[in-house]
Amino acid sequence: MWMSYRTDAPFGKLTYNDSEWAWEDSQIRQLQQVGLNGTGVHICIVDTGFDASHPDLKHITPHFRDFLNGGTKPVDLGTDKHGTMMAGIIVADGHIRGSSPQIELSVAAALGTSAEGENRGDSAIVADAIDWCWEEQNADIISLSLGGVQDGDDEAMNAVERALSQGVFVVAAAGNDGEDDDGLLSSPANVPLVISVGAVDEKKTIWEGSSQGSTFFNGNARGSPNEKPEIVAPGVSIISTGLDKSYYSSTGTSGSTAFVSGSLALILQAYPELMNSSDSSCIELVKTSLMQSAESVSEQIIPHDAHYGYGILNAYDWKVEVGQNLPC
Repeated sequence: MWMSYRTDAPFGKLTYNDSEWAWEDSQIRQLQQVGLNGTGVHICIVDTGFDASHPDLKHITPHFRDFLNGGTKPVDLGTDKHGTMMAGIIVADGHIRGSSPQIELSVAAALGTSAEGENRGDSAIVADAIDWCWEEQNADIISLSLGGVQDGDDEAMNAVERALSQGVFVVAAAGNDGEDDDGLLSSPANVPLVISVGAVDEKKTIWEGSSQGSTFFNGNARGSPNEKPEIVAPGVSIISTGLDKSYYSSTGTSGSTAFVSGSLALILQAYPELMNSSDSSCIELVKTSLMQSAESVSEQIIPHDAHYGYGILNAYDWKVEVGQNLPC
């Protein structure tokens, strides 16, 4: 059983700009200031769906498929509109300005609401959605703010590996294990070539629920740039688009994942040759550049920390490192 991660209470006394620090501190706004907005890049989000009625999302018409009910009209099946919140972090263009509002967007609704009120889905359905993202939608990036227990024969993990083998970038949430942390990231964040993302707050302190990484995969020691997690990004009290005209606040590695996916879209726009690979060579280059550009803090172990990864997302420096490391 797969699930997307914890969200906080709906938007209340907060203001639209209370999360602006997240885009500023990640240097996403600095990339936008040089004209990058995601044009020409295709992101596919696998989550609970998409609420197309929100005014901050009116500018974009996503390719959509409901893998639970078979529809093609955008709908968000989550009780907390988790998919709409993640989409807003990436593409919103209104009161909230997302990271890459001019991307081409596909959304697969593969998670629904369980009897317990949680966002859950079956691994086989998530796998079908992931395959749809790259086989039918030709996405450049697959953004997965979801995860499940590590299983060596997991269908969704196998689908992610198929996408990666075709040169598709996959960004996934490290997980929200918190006090129950077993030292293993959620799957598919544990897959070597996936960019796995943990969460920090405005003070750049690791969020207490952010899962710590493992040093082995299938019995083999991990090496750079694939140690887990690779990066941490803002993920505490992030305000984004919700149901209808509302705004919700969320905390967890889900939001952090969306920030990294949106940042990566800006980098692919700047260097479109990264999207022309039919293998994983450009993924390796981008991940090496991410490792080299990550911002270190005094609390973390260098070069890699089980919670902080290689450090905190700095989108501008990531782009610079990619440019210096090209070609693939």
